[in-house]
Amino acid sequence: MPTPRHLSNAPITETLIDFRVKARTAFRPEEFADLRTRLTERFPHVDEQRGLQATFGIIRGQGQPTVVQDLGLQGYFLRTLDQKTIAQFRVDGVTFNRLQPYTSWDELFPKAMELWRLSCSISIPDAITRLAVRYINRIVLPTGAGAFETYLRTAPVIPPELPQYLSSFLTRVTIHDPNADIAAHVAQALETSTPGHQLSVLSTSMLISSESFPQMTRSLSRHSTN
Repeated sequence: MPTPRHLSNAPITETLIDFRVKARTAFRPEEFADLRTRLTERFPHVDEQRGLQATFGIIRGQGQPTVVQDLGLQGYFLRTLDQKTIAQFRVDGVTFNRLQPYTSWDELFPKAMELWRLSCSISIPDAITRLAVRYINRIVLPTGAGAFETYLRTAPVIPPELPQYLSSFLTRVTIHDPNADIAAHVAQALETSTPGHQLSVLSTSMLISSESFPQMTRSLSRHSTN
């Protein structure tokens, strides 16, 4: 197994650190408005996240008119000046997104924790239900690339008696660490509609923990890669 190491030009197109909570009954997303002022220097771009709910039904075989309900404000999206870093403050939690270029876990996780603490100081949730980390990688293969095994640890396998040309593939596995109570969902797909008709592989990995919060942070830090 290759030794994990920091890549100066990592193929990670997006990193996501997601905190989910059970909100207290009386909490309203408008209470996050103060964060817009407190974080304005770091996140000058602010968008409101609003919700809509559409319902429809069938009674005695007849379709009923669609009813659309405005759910109002659900939270705020805050973006940096270059729009590469995004902070989402919502009723059900906080999400920290970092778009390409990726830096390092040691740099990003403390920033996510800072936003989490700010959110908790306002929302005071009843419970923390999960902590998740997701990486999206886009690996562009060179022209004339040979076997997928050269680039992927878990490349698709075709029986030798069949033609060896692949036009697409999609795989998804879930790996569970029972000692740490962490699940990892790993998906890979071949992407062909790219500029210059280059082949590329999209790889998504998500680590999910539902332990006590201190154990969540320790476990995900240990399982995440720089």
